Amino acid sequence: MTTILIVEDEDLLREGVQEVLEMHDYVVIGAGDGIEALQWLSETHVDLVVTDLVMPNMDGVDFVAKLRESHPDLPVIVASGSTDSVIARYGLKSIDIPGANASIPKPFKSKDLLAKIEELLAQRVAVK
Repeated sequence: MTTILIVEDEDLLREGVQEVLEMHDYVVIGAGDGIEALQWLSETHVDLVVTDLVMPNMDGVDFVAKLRESHPDLPVIVASGSTDSVIARYGLKSIDIPGANASIPKPFKSKDLLAKIEELLAQRVAVK
């Protein structure tokens, strides 16, 4: 089974994405912020991470940087609808942040997220 970690501070969105992914036979772990997500990563095998960018306690930029220290090859998708706040806070022109393998703007369609997940997982298998 493939395990996906969803890092999202909005409970309803996190639970909705989790439900969709579980319907497609993924095992899903939910975390409300980067700190909780790093705890899960230290305790559990994860095959792919989908993270929000703007979160309390530890944002997506810091989370991905920390994740890369211990999991340099773990596929990461960044999801965010907050392009203006991202530009203001980080000076980034988009949600494509260093260390992430892919990004998807919110709101996104389930099929688009699933396609990105499948693409990254297929690339990971091809590399092994």
